[in-house]
Order: sequence, then structure tokens, then C-alpha cells
Amino acid sequence: MPNSDRHTRPGAGSEPTDRPSTGLRRGAPPPRGSAARPATLPDPYRYTIADLAERTDITPRTIRYYIQEGLLSPAHGRGPSATYDLGHLGRLQAIALLKNNHLPLEAIRDRLAGLSDREIQTMLEIDPEPQEDLWRRIQLHPDLELHVRERPGRPRDYKLQGAVETIRAIVRDQLDPDR
Repeated sequence: MPNSDRHTRPGAGSEPTDRPSTGLRRGAPPPRGSAARPATLPDPYRYTIADLAERTDITPRTIRYYIQEGLLSPAHGRGPSATYDLGHLGRLQAIALLKNNHLPLEAIRDRLAGLSDREIQTMLEIDPEPQEDLWRRIQLHPDLELHVRERPGRPRDYKLQGAVETIRAIVRDQLDPDR
């Protein structure tokens, strides 16, 4: 009676082996893999593991450990070209916050498991998208406009404001000399 734990090698007739068959023949192409994630458009905010470590004060080794333990999703890509997105950054910040409250990693995993990236950002009171630049439109003449960019979070640039006033004066003198 044959032993049911023994397998035959492909292409070798019925010669038994002690390891399971992979179903591959020598020289045959490997089976097609399945993608773990559906293809999506890349997030414009990407970070290397070094960037994440710098922004969160969490070592790359610890970040990899969190991925292994299921606290953090894997990187986009593999090896040195692997990148992380805002969701990874937010989750790492949430993990650090919860660790400071002396929660064990299992409790942190359970707490963050059901939360979306946006919910985590709300929990951390982070604006999910960086603020956009504002543009100030200055009509110098019915046929001429000047657009000036104002960047949020930066102090007012008085040299730029002086240049805008100089441009206004030049345009006014050139287009309305009788004034």
C-alpha cells in the first residue's frame, strides 16, 4: 500500500519523493502572481523610509517591525525604491501617540485596525491635504491683470508687496499719462 504523504516528481514517472510537488517543470515559466493591491494612481506625497524615520523619530527597523506586526501596511514597491504615503505617516504618528499613553502594541493594532487614514488624521488633528496657494488678482487695466501668489503659513513678503506697488505705478503712468 503506497504512503499517501509521498509525492511524485513531475516528469519522473511515479518515483516517490518526500517533498510536495510544486507543479513546475524544469524550464517552464513561473506561474503568474496576483497583485496584492489594485493598481491606483500614485499619491503625490511619497516618503522613503528615511523620510518617515526623520519625521516621526521612529527608526527604520521599528517601522519594518510595525509592518511585520500588522500595525502598518506594507510599502509601495520593494527594496530601496519602496515608498510610503501620507497614510503611513499618519499611522506612525498615531502609533507614537498611543505608545506615549502606555498602550501595548496589541491594543494599538486593535484600535487603529478599523480606522481609515482620514479618521486617523482627524484623530491627530492633521489637515489631510496641504493647504493650496492662494492667488490674489490685481486688475491694473481692463485688459491687464497681475496675479500674485500668497503661500499659506508664510509671513507677508514686504519686498514683494513693494514690487507690486511699483508695477502698479508704472502701469498707471504708461496707460494713463494724464492722471
